[in-house]
Amino acid sequence: MAVRKPAARPRAGARAKAAPAPIHALGDDRPGTLATMVERGRYGRMVLARIRPNVDLVAGVERVCAAHAITHAVVRSAVGSLVDAALGYGEGDSMTLVTVEGPGIEILTLGGEIRPDENGKPVAVLRGTISDSDAAVYGGEFVRGGNPICITLEIMLQEWLPELTSMQTRQDSNDG
Repeated sequence: MAVRKPAARPRAGARAKAAPAPIHALGDDRPGTLATMVERGRYGRMVLARIRPNVDLVAGVERVCAAHAITHAVVRSAVGSLVDAALGYGEGDSMTLVTVEGPGIEILTLGGEIRPDENGKPVAVLRGTISDSDAAVYGGEFVRGGNPICITLEIMLQEWLPELTSMQTRQDSNDG
């Protein structure tokens, strides 16, 4: 296993950092955490797919969604293995990358969601836990391009159909 911090990347259009939002006390009457998003919608189709050997996990899930014209989905379940693995944890410039050499990395859990980018193309954000051949367990976000499928991956995705008008209505009611 190798653990390293990725090099800092300059961000396009980076601005000065704003002051952090105040942390609310436990007795605060506002529900949720510092950032809460509520999205109305309904579930659509279920897709059970097999992703073949040497296809990257993240890219493979995105291809399955694109092939079925799915832009929003959640991962319901998955079973499979990876040749090697790359997981990230943390955020932004402080993200740590963990690489685990295989072969035969077992996927223990896999969850996440698929949402469209600005062009409507599905983008997968997948998190989970894996186990290497010595039964050591690792967890984090699967890094694009670093998780080739070993034997196979079978995954169940459920389409999410957001109500686009619900967020607009909610915003309008909060403006007045």
